[in-house]
Amino acid sequence: MNCKIRRAELSDLSSLSELFVELTEHKTNQYSMKEQFEIISNNPNYFVVVAVENEAVVGTAMGILCNDLVGNCNTFLLVENVVVAPSCRGKGIGQMLMRSLEEFGNRNKCNYVILVSNQNRDDAHSFYEKFGYQKQLGFKKRLNTQV
Repeated sequence: MNCKIRRAELSDLSSLSELFVELTEHKTNQYSMKEQFEIISNNPNYFVVVAVENEAVVGTAMGILCNDLVGNCNTFLLVENVVVAPSCRGKGIGQMLMRSLEEFGNRNKCNYVILVSNQNRDDAHSFYEKFGYQKQLGFKKRLNTQV
């Protein structure tokens, strides 16, 4: 496998938009995506990575550092938007993406990682458990009905 993990770039947005359809079953607003990407690219608390194989973006994940007020007050890492193209699953790309996020968390002295996965994504849950994540009870409430 000739896969490389690197920070996402503006030129990756079209490919990311296609990957996100796998994740959400909806198209992403390209204009809004570009605006948001420019904002988060300049924020050191955001870490968006892509997996590139044969010059094609085949996976992505985002980590966000969150400040905490409890205990040692170190940050924690929120993981979002983890997706690997269906044709590339089972090749270790998801592990590479998650490892890069965890390294980012370790560099930033995070106490722990939080991620939320849709309750119907059994394959994703198995992946996270194999990678050392434990199921916890969590809740999610959508505040905006637009996707």
